[in-house]
Amino acid sequence: MIYQFSFIEKLLLSNDLIPHPFADAGCIPVLGKSLGVAVKLKISDQLSIKEKSTSEIARGAGVSEKGTELILDCLTALGYAEKAGSGYRFSKRGEKMLNRNSPQSMVHFIEFSDWTLNATVNLEDTIRYGKPAQINLEHFSDREWELFSRAMIDIAKTNVREITSKIKLPVHAKSIIDLGGSHGLYSIALCEKYPNLCANILDLEPVKKYADECIVEKGMSSRVFFSPCNFLTDKLPSNQDGALLFNIIHGFTEEQNIALFRKIYQSLNDGGNLIVLDQIKGVGGRSQLSMATTSFMAINLFHQANGNTYRFEEVKNWCGIAGFKDPKLQKLNAPGFALIRCTK
Repeated sequence: MIYQFSFIEKLLLSNDLIPHPFADAGCIPVLGKSLGVAVKLKISDQLSIKEKSTSEIARGAGVSEKGTELILDCLTALGYAEKAGSGYRFSKRGEKMLNRNSPQSMVHFIEFSDWTLNATVNLEDTIRYGKPAQINLEHFSDREWELFSRAMIDIAKTNVREITSKIKLPVHAKSIIDLGGSHGLYSIALCEKYPNLCANILDLEPVKKYADECIVEKGMSSRVFFSPCNFLTDKLPSNQDGALLFNIIHGFTEEQNIALFRKIYQSLNDGGNLIVLDQIKGVGGRSQLSMATTSFMAINLFHQANGNTYRFEEVKNWCGIAGFKDPKLQKLNAPGFALIRCTK
């Protein structure tokens, strides 16, 4: 991410003497694509905290030396690599984010982002006609399900502690449903926080293997379960003390979300909570990074699934229509992200 500018550059940028489209339409898209290529071709896998020559990195990845040098220069510009003697090595950020063995690795997210970028090739048609050509989720291959699922795991690892620390369930809560919970990491963390709690992940069959991996890894097989389900059309379990709807509403239209909120309301016990996690428009005030996050997600989900990102006022209205009361918003550290909680 480019954020370090010289004093002169800041001055010129603030007065538009350096044209912003040079970065917005020129540098940033190509640097982002180069990051995806570095991961996809395993060029970044050859890097470590020790210096390596360009030729050694190229041989390890099985790609050209010239192409490797150009990609490494892009990684250096983005802050993931640095020149070391006559070669390259990971920067501290690169070691953290691009090393596949790092607990904070984001390589799967980068791979999925590269797929997403490639899928925007016909974005202009979606904008022109006001709807996507297809709902991509309905046509995913096994490989695409893997890219998606592992990317969602990468994202969850960045905020699961923060989110579970902010969620307060009723002391008597015994059972929650996690709609579209995929990997189940949020449910697992909540069950770790509440010893008497069990969770049921309701999601499509192709993501079950990734949930099973996480459940077994965390030793939660006796309390966290996966039920193959299309929660838009299938009946939801009843007598639930809570429902998680994390990174879901942005994939649906307003009408679909209202219908879903109503279904969830019927599945909850009195006093049960619906907890929504999503990118919420306006939550970051004047922050351009927050606005960029919600705007990017809106256009991406519109193109991929006919979805959108929404304002708190819109979600609050859905809560009221469904019968929920007292909706509250909690901002999260990630720009544009927030929790919304309401009660039956």
